[in-house]
Amino acid sequence: MGTQPGQERVFAAVPIKGKAAQTLAAWSRMVQEHYLFRRWTYAEDMHITLQFFGDVDVEQLPQLCTALQKTAAESQPFQLQLGPAGIFGNPLAPRVLWIGPEGDTDSLHHLQSGVQQVCIPLGFVPEQRPYHPHLTVARKYNGNEPFADLSTDLYPSPDCWLVEEFVLYRTRLGHQPMYEVAGQFPLLGR
Repeated sequence: MGTQPGQERVFAAVPIKGKAAQTLAAWSRMVQEHYLFRRWTYAEDMHITLQFFGDVDVEQLPQLCTALQKTAAESQPFQLQLGPAGIFGNPLAPRVLWIGPEGDTDSLHHLQSGVQQVCIPLGFVPEQRPYHPHLTVARKYNGNEPFADLSTDLYPSPDCWLVEEFVLYRTRLGHQPMYEVAGQFPLLGR
């Protein structure tokens, strides 16, 4: 089901930057030779979701951006790095291949919680399941053989990036990259 006229499908996320983004893109290309998944994430679309808002009325976007700006103003920049790979779903046919962030994950969790809390008064309901930050690399394993365990020698190098902002992305189905920046929120906390 697509987005209705006058609405945009949006979510708040931490983009991956610099050398870490290049490393992750190169790693994704390399593992495509080892693992068969139906869809691979376009390099420019790699991100760590903070909160998915769904289809939002365009008139509500300024209110949402104001709330997100408040959280950003109260949050300090922090450093993350690429961590190990993992999967979600059936171990023999996973639905998602991902990379987990490492580094200052406490600040990442704090930022995610802040985004959720400031958006509750606007009617956005937080996820009920625990927050599991990750960068989705591929979806829907479709190999003929059961999925092989992830080989640790195939993990990306642990390159770092400084999280100095988060963004509001709008989804553009059928485009590559699929996500377009609809708002940027610098972390200004001191």
